[in-house]
Amino acid sequence: MRLLALVKDLMFRSKIDAVCESLGVEVAYVSAVELLPPRCAEISPQVVVVDLSERTFEAETTMAEIRKCAPGARVIGFASHVDLKSLAGARQAGFTRVLSRQEFAAQLPALLKSAP
Repeated sequence: MRLLALVKDLMFRSKIDAVCESLGVEVAYVSAVELLPPRCAEISPQVVVVDLSERTFEAETTMAEIRKCAPGARVIGFASHVDLKSLAGARQAGFTRVLSRQEFAAQLPALLKSAP
């Protein structure tokens, strides 16, 4: 299984890396929406995760780009539980799952195990 993560936070990346390594999931990172198409073409992700706390990953624009290059991928967005605007924006943009940062960290193993 391959995961593409739009996550800039290095500490959070290390958490994702640890879970992916334990499950044998290949993970790649993108630090800008413009870099999505070549990275998607390279790894063909089944799951894409987006740190909605990063203002450069605005939900609607990011989702549109993901759908262009990885139309069948599950898209999971996460943000601080108090960032209601970003969480609501991701739901409206059609993200498969939208979670608080804490929920995402706790549920990541189960989310990856249940991915196709």
